[in-house]
Amino acid sequence: MAIFKTEKAKGKEIPPLLSPPLVEAIFELRWEMQGDAETGRLRDPAYPMMYGRMYERMKKEFPVVEDLPSTQVHPEASPYTVRHRMRKDKTSYPLVQVGPGIITVNHAKGYSWTDYKNLVARLIEMIRELYPVGSIPLNFVKAEVRYVNGILFDMQKEHPLHFLAEKLHAKVEIDPEIFALNDMSEKPFSVGLNLAYPLNKPVGNLAISMGQGQIDNKPAFILQTLIQSLGETVPQDKSGFDAWLNQAHEAACNCFIALCKGPLMHQFGQKS
Repeated sequence: MAIFKTEKAKGKEIPPLLSPPLVEAIFELRWEMQGDAETGRLRDPAYPMMYGRMYERMKKEFPVVEDLPSTQVHPEASPYTVRHRMRKDKTSYPLVQVGPGIITVNHAKGYSWTDYKNLVARLIEMIRELYPVGSIPLNFVKAEVRYVNGILFDMQKEHPLHFLAEKLHAKVEIDPEIFALNDMSEKPFSVGLNLAYPLNKPVGNLAISMGQGQIDNKPAFILQTLIQSLGETVPQDKSGFDAWLNQAHEAACNCFIALCKGPLMHQFGQKS
């Protein structure tokens, strides 16, 4: 993840980066929806009224509203799909997206963890306050935070597996016999690596993915870190979410530091 302001991880100060690689930070929260026994469809008893009341509270800060293409589909036919976007202007971050059973908070350039966390915490409390009384109880069923980073990579100058091993500290090896027995190049033209691990703090999963892509129409490696909790492991109250957000951020930050230490940190302009 990119660090714009000095943060802490395991008691150590992390110097800010002059050229952080952050493409986007995404927080996603889902809550239980009401099932229809006859149709099998899911319905959010809070939608769309909660979205309208949320906008009334936030319109000074996020006055620009955009209805996404998903609004052309009946909400019960597209559960857990964001349908509306709120932001300061047409291209700015952060932005908030809302739909039946789901909300996301997205940030990019200008990101700082403190401001981002405060916005996320405000929205969670808003959901708790605005959720309609008398419907099914509010039950959060999924919480996740994802950091997407883009690291420029020149395929013509660097071997992708060497880049993974030397720059991202992820060594991938293929048995040389494959190349000896086949008429093929030892340099792959496409690389994608996906790993997922159980996580104890916060309780959930930690997933890491590395693959080739593009940043501003330039070839790059896309590094994603995802911290996710599901079902009973998702917090339900303010204190629980405060702890979850801090722990998830620390886990993501630790991954970024470990994977990008050395040459990449110098490339990002790490101050000593």
